[in-house]
Amino acid sequence: MKDERHFWKKESRYLEEPESCLCHDKREDHLEKKDDVLASPVDVAFRKIKEMMYHHEIVPGQKLLYQELAKKLNMSITPIIQALNRLQLLNIVYSERNKGYYVGEADPVEAKELFIAREALETFMVPSVIENLTEKKISGIEKIMKEHTKEVSTPQYRRLLMIRDTNFHLKIIACAENKVIYNMCKLTLEQIYLKYRPEYMRDPRLAKAAEEHEMILTSLKERNVRKTRQRIKRHIRNGSQHVVNSLLADKTIEF
Repeated sequence: MKDERHFWKKESRYLEEPESCLCHDKREDHLEKKDDVLASPVDVAFRKIKEMMYHHEIVPGQKLLYQELAKKLNMSITPIIQALNRLQLLNIVYSERNKGYYVGEADPVEAKELFIAREALETFMVPSVIENLTEKKISGIEKIMKEHTKEVSTPQYRRLLMIRDTNFHLKIIACAENKVIYNMCKLTLEQIYLKYRPEYMRDPRLAKAAEEHEMILTSLKERNVRKTRQRIKRHIRNGSQHVVNSLLADKTIEF
């Protein structure tokens, strides 16, 4: 039970501050240093490499030189390689024989399958989410939703908006208090967005996604399971269509 409480406390710290991945305050730095002391070097390397992806310091398709990563993160090479192997197991990076590691790039077929998995998981959890909803939890979801409505056009901030979209959904899923499904959803979202180039995300879709978030929040406030499921399903399918079409268009340009 103690481990369960620690898990949700740690997750909520990041979900309550969706912009924290790009802008840390002193309290956040102190908490992360404390986490680093308790974590293994591999865990620290794993988290920091993912943060570099979130920051857009590492982009889809980029070759990952573990010597440079070790120098940048002030770590030895061994935990860096082990962290990259872990990311490879999660299908976020891949390796080529005698060439090294690369950040994965989104594929239309894989992206469609990941969105199907998202839809199944998120709609399944709606009854549990609503059962556990409190006014405090609704306020937390609403806070993250408002952050997502800000419109910025540079690729770095598009990445931030994608992270906020992820945090909006994870904040809702966290209400169900099911750690297994929460982690499955988190990994699915990371596999979609960490390998998807933010410049593909167009302004009309960003604006439409913000509207859809508001509709989802409204149905959550109403404690309406059927309506919430319908709106989440529509939102995920619209996102899937945009992502898959943009990837197909990119492949057409390449050929």
